Amino acid sequence: MRYSFTGKLCFLMVFLCAATSAALAQKTLTGKVTGAADGTGLPGVNVTIPGTNSGASTDIKGNYTLSLPAGAKSVLFSFIGYEPQSITIGDKTVINVSLSATSKGLGEVVVVGYGVQSRRDVTGTIASVKGSDIKNLPVSDAAQAIQGRVTGVDIVRSDASPGSTPSIRIRGTGTINNAEPLVIIDGVPAGGLADVSPNDIASMEILKDASSSAIYGTRAANGVVIITTKKGNYGEKLKTSVNIYRGMSNTIRYIPLLTAPDLVKLKQERYTNDGVAIEPIWQDPYYATQRTDWQRALLRSGDVTNADVSLRGGNNSSNYMLSAGYYNENGIITNSYFKRYSVRINSEHKLGKRVKVGENLQLTYKQNAGPDTYSSQTGLIFSALRFNPAIPVHNPDGSYGSSKASNELGDINNPVYTAETTDAWTKTYRMLASAYAEVEILDGLTLRGNYGFDGSLVNGFTFNPKVLDQTRARDHAELVNRNENYNNQLGEIFLTYNKVLSQIHHITVTGGYSQQTFNGSWNQAERWGFNDESKDQLVLSNGNDIHDAKGNYYNANAIASGFVRGFYGFKDKYLLTVTFRADGSSRFAPDQRWGYFPAFSAGWRVSDETFFKDNVKAISNLKITGGWGQLGNQNVTEFQYLAQIDKDRRYNFGETGYTGVWNSRLSNPDITWEKAEMTNISLEAGFFENRLNTTITWFNKNTRDMLVPAPEMDLHGTSAIPDRNIGQLNNKGWEIEVGYQGGKDKFRYNVSANASFIKNEVTKLYDPSSYIGSTPYGRQGQEISRTYVGQPLASYYGWKTGGIYQTQEEINNDPNISKDPNKENIKPGDVRFLDTNGDNIVNDKDRVNLGSPNPKVVYGIQASASYKGFDLSLSFAGVSGVKLYNADKMQGMDPNYPYNMYADALNRWHGAGTSNSVPRMTLGNANQNNRASDRFVENGDYFSLRNASLGYTIPSKVWGRSGISDIHVYVAGQNLFILTNYSGLTPMLGYNGTADGNRQRGVDVAAYPQARTFTFGATLNF
Repeated sequence: MRYSFTGKLCFLMVFLCAATSAALAQKTLTGKVTGAADGTGLPGVNVTIPGTNSGASTDIKGNYTLSLPAGAKSVLFSFIGYEPQSITIGDKTVINVSLSATSKGLGEVVVVGYGVQSRRDVTGTIASVKGSDIKNLPVSDAAQAIQGRVTGVDIVRSDASPGSTPSIRIRGTGTINNAEPLVIIDGVPAGGLADVSPNDIASMEILKDASSSAIYGTRAANGVVIITTKKGNYGEKLKTSVNIYRGMSNTIRYIPLLTAPDLVKLKQERYTNDGVAIEPIWQDPYYATQRTDWQRALLRSGDVTNADVSLRGGNNSSNYMLSAGYYNENGIITNSYFKRYSVRINSEHKLGKRVKVGENLQLTYKQNAGPDTYSSQTGLIFSALRFNPAIPVHNPDGSYGSSKASNELGDINNPVYTAETTDAWTKTYRMLASAYAEVEILDGLTLRGNYGFDGSLVNGFTFNPKVLDQTRARDHAELVNRNENYNNQLGEIFLTYNKVLSQIHHITVTGGYSQQTFNGSWNQAERWGFNDESKDQLVLSNGNDIHDAKGNYYNANAIASGFVRGFYGFKDKYLLTVTFRADGSSRFAPDQRWGYFPAFSAGWRVSDETFFKDNVKAISNLKITGGWGQLGNQNVTEFQYLAQIDKDRRYNFGETGYTGVWNSRLSNPDITWEKAEMTNISLEAGFFENRLNTTITWFNKNTRDMLVPAPEMDLHGTSAIPDRNIGQLNNKGWEIEVGYQGGKDKFRYNVSANASFIKNEVTKLYDPSSYIGSTPYGRQGQEISRTYVGQPLASYYGWKTGGIYQTQEEINNDPNISKDPNKENIKPGDVRFLDTNGDNIVNDKDRVNLGSPNPKVVYGIQASASYKGFDLSLSFAGVSGVKLYNADKMQGMDPNYPYNMYADALNRWHGAGTSNSVPRMTLGNANQNNRASDRFVENGDYFSLRNASLGYTIPSKVWGRSGISDIHVYVAGQNLFILTNYSGLTPMLGYNGTADGNRQRGVDVAAYPQARTFTFGATLNF
């Protein structure tokens, strides 16, 4: 009995020990790994137990579960691009970790459509800009801050007026229509970036290729920009940050113009050359006296002020981020300004272990005012360049100087008067909100629903006072009020399955449904005649006459979509991503609404292969990726499949007039969206533990079914012609990035450079000889740009020249004009235009391509360094291989007009051998010396220091117990220098503000010029 009992007891003790050991061996550790910079969960982080084979990887949200072996004492968290972190386990069952980025790494987590992905696993072409790279720059729009920072991305700013929104071109201009990328802000497609404070941005991801963009389908042909705003972290104590900066801005350059004495001399010379009597006003000594430099009189010093505060933090179940911002920029022209007030609230909450809800709310109020600087009749810069320099800004009696004395002074109003009496502004109230709920149904399987709302209320005010003492008079005052409201609502639901199987297979599948609707309306009222023009009396009811009253709904439309994306990684070395989206758009006829957009990409992490790791030590990372896909563009005039009927058309039947309706636009029932097909191949390489990194990408993008207006033969009338899907366009090229991160301890530095080489070519229009023209410009009505097959979009088009005729003998013997009926009207000192088609006549048939406004190379250089508390950052940007058309100079060198001229006119021909570039002074125009020609096409290359800052962080020990953890003070500059041979105000030219859109680019119409800005600021962290 005793033996039996003892045996059983021993057996029981052995069993209990084994059970205890087994229980210990099966202890489970869970937690979440986030990035220290923004609190975003990091997928793909390696979670291992040193000295064992036990390990796990975090899922797409950064969560992990790890079974601990017996005796496990510590756990190691490691991820490429981040400092590894080892934590003692003890009796912990939950360990949350925040990893800090290392200077050695590639990187981080990137935001992709409907999720995030480890940079290691990305097979598409995605560029990232962190919010910390663009914070506290004196810009109203984040797009202005990324010029030169991202390869393949060109930021084109049509003018530099406060609050103006730049155009973003990703891998070239992909269509003659709207080529803007799709902008996603916290998951909501939301138009532009002007309402988002750059200091609220955590990251910007630019999706450049079809594989990464295809999940957005019909709106992704021009690329996608994803904005993620800052958020709080779970378990984070309250952190407060206050940013303040103040700056001043000034004009970068002025155009040399004729002084009053020189202007009188050349005006008189016109009459002498033509053999006619000189007008008396040009013999009046008053107009030979210099009184005003109109550029400096108009262009003053501007200023910019920014102040924002943010609070963020969280506990175990919630996190939050609250911010408020104020931005105020007064431009370098009077009454041009941009103000923005913004409030943001982001939060997320855990409801148990498997449910999370959250919201992102942005409220914005902005007011902006900007003068007309595009018109060749009344544009302010145009006026300042043309107004007579003998006229004072103010007369001795205090009234404004004017050109009313004579028609010889021109029909332009005093530009300072125009700027100071202009009263026009736009106020916009906007709410951008999103809410989401996320349920983890099973481990790795998550269901998420999103709701988004983007709504704006816009009030416009324009008051034009009575004008009696200027040349362009107005005998009554005019007041225009305009009100708009528009909104879109988004609903989405999608499933995400993310799992790592056997530490070998990584699978992520996302699929769902999305629907977005767009609505809006507008109204406008105008009254003329105000007896009292005091500001407090400027309301519609005080106007004497109703001049106009109208309003309507905007075209309501909707888009419905289904999408799916699958990612598979085998051993973290072989990567495959497949995407498909189907979109239905109400913009098109029912049988043309649906489009289907597939894409795939693959990657091979060569550096993870054993044969590579064992034999190549210098290369720490090597990945090859490639992909193909189709994308869509629906950003065209909607409902062209329907014929448009307008009312109030006047008709005459006999001698009786009637009012009826008319067919104002024909229909095209076959119209559908444009399609873009893209192929790209990339090589990523990292050297010396990823301190030196480079990426080289080749891409080829073909736009098919491009919508262009296509008139039919024998079609007569005034009805608008709908577009047809008949055009094709190709963009192809290379993107190169290289960066080095070095230093250690107290001194660290980072140098990077990028360049994109892009060739743009139209490959199909109606037929090989057809073209798409631009709107004629200027008082001469010059056609400057045309788009032909085989040429880049919006190429300049005009005559080639061969200098100046010096003698009558040269004219008589010139074969270019041997059969030209206009030969007898050409005089010595006129421009020699070339006969390009060989018929010995110079006429319209001799116009040719004069150059492309699309740069062949867009590049940037970034450099930063830190030592102890000091930091320095420099951002350079430039373009090469681009031509600009100086249309303002074309008018400013024309002596036929009664205005002031460019100082270059002093180099005019005034006798044989005196000039071979500037024609004679004449009142005649028989030879049309200033027609659109290569005389006004200039090299537009430039290299600029876009942004620079120098700062110092005052450590917390200086402040004792004040509660301030640190203070960062800095001085910064924007547009510090621009190196260029271009003669205009700025070589940074975009689109000219007309309805031409992409049909005309790089044409200088004397728009609002760029400014140089210096700012001083401080950031306080609590």
